[in-house]
Amino acid sequence: MGFLIAVEGIDGSGKTTMAVYIKSVLEDFGFRTHVLKEPSDSVYGRMIKTSEKRFPPEKELELFILDRIEDVEKNILPRISKCISVVMDRYYYSSVAYQGAFGIDPEEILRRNEEIAPKPDLTVLIDVTPETAMKRISNRGKFTGFEELKYLKRVREIYLSMNSDEIVLINGERPINEVKEECYNAVVDLISSRGSLFEMALRKWY
Repeated sequence: MGFLIAVEGIDGSGKTTMAVYIKSVLEDFGFRTHVLKEPSDSVYGRMIKTSEKRFPPEKELELFILDRIEDVEKNILPRISKCISVVMDRYYYSSVAYQGAFGIDPEEILRRNEEIAPKPDLTVLIDVTPETAMKRISNRGKFTGFEELKYLKRVREIYLSMNSDEIVLINGERPINEVKEECYNAVVDLISSRGSLFEMALRKWY
């Protein structure tokens, strides 16, 4: 079986950069790895990505869940079952934080998602302040309805309140090489935890 790793954080935290980096780390250790991004390209994911304004909270959550059901069935589980590791650029903790900040009970969101999606082996939560995130996002151009300072503050609060054994919190305010080093260590710890079958990959480097 492959690993399932999620990279989480508010917009502008550097998730995509670290997801690609984690993929390269796993591949260096000999693991076939794919990066998947949510929302996906399902019909539900496209509805979310192409909408000019946000849907009402319950409708938005429903679209994310439907998109995730399809992503799990068609993309995530088939890869993992073929011993291909999957790195998620956003996963269900994003729904907990973003739709939770939109007014829905975060615990209810978590419960509904864990009924339809496998729990990650590792979640890398990259934390930056909303002020830092907004500065980074401004370089991209147009802001979306998910990228407002007051809203991102609430999203970050929910992220930081999450308590699960597989979550590793990383300070994304530091230089990128230091962030990469912590991501690297988290991945190595995960590989080590899998026992003798995975020690062969580690011996390649130690």
